[in-house]
Amino acid sequence: MPSPSTQVPMPDGPAPLPVTRQTAGATGGAGHVQGDRRPPAGLRRLLSRLVRNYVHGMKRHERYLMDPVHGRSLPLRLAARRWPAGSGPRSMTAPRAFSFQGIERVLPDSRGWHHQPWGQDWIGQLHRFDDLNATDAEQRRDWHRALVLNWAVSNGPGRGPGWEAPSLAPRIVNWIKWDLRSGGLSSETTRRSLVVQIRYLRHFFSRQWRDGSRPDIAKALIFAGSYFADSRESRAWLRKGLRALNTLEPTALSTEDLRDLALLSLVYPDLHPPHGHR
Repeated sequence: MPSPSTQVPMPDGPAPLPVTRQTAGATGGAGHVQGDRRPPAGLRRLLSRLVRNYVHGMKRHERYLMDPVHGRSLPLRLAARRWPAGSGPRSMTAPRAFSFQGIERVLPDSRGWHHQPWGQDWIGQLHRFDDLNATDAEQRRDWHRALVLNWAVSNGPGRGPGWEAPSLAPRIVNWIKWDLRSGGLSSETTRRSLVVQIRYLRHFFSRQWRDGSRPDIAKALIFAGSYFADSRESRAWLRKGLRALNTLEPTALSTEDLRDLALLSLVYPDLHPPHGHR
């Protein structure tokens, strides 16, 4: 046995550290090797489960949007009178040609609805469908029918600029006014599309009001709740729209908005919607 003064030679290199709970954690613990940049296996499984649940939830919500009442559109409320002819400026110059901001372009196919080089403002006006209620719109009825059906088939829920509120809300109103005047929404596809659009507006935009209600969304929900027959869903749309309307300043509504709401009260007198803004 060496004496206390005898120096015992040490092996080359640093002395090994004792294996403790802290040093075991430095190697990543069970199933995780030091230097592996991936999250631990348990965290990866948790993240995978969260993503899977989120994707499944979105698919369920899209099925809800796309499948109104067992695959059929909602029934309509009986109108007391037709919507009068429009008097706005004409923007459709040929079956697939449009003029906005002094620029005329032709919609080549369904991909044209999302053609970004045309500019956000021009595309936004295209998706509004103002020409449905413009001057001499009845002369372009066949053009309009084909265009509305093409939009319904080519624009899935939430995909593209047509689902942004500045285009979505006016389009809902324009489609309803057009159908009340000429029965343009005669196909099941277009009526189902209208229901989908209203549901999308209600669920994704009316909850995003921060600085007060938006008059275009309030007006669209009032039109929707009046146009479709009495049901839990249509009552919710009408109630939401009226509540939002009553929070607006009188100057928030345009002359056209006031006129349209007054006409709506004549089309559906039993609902007693506001004659303009109160």
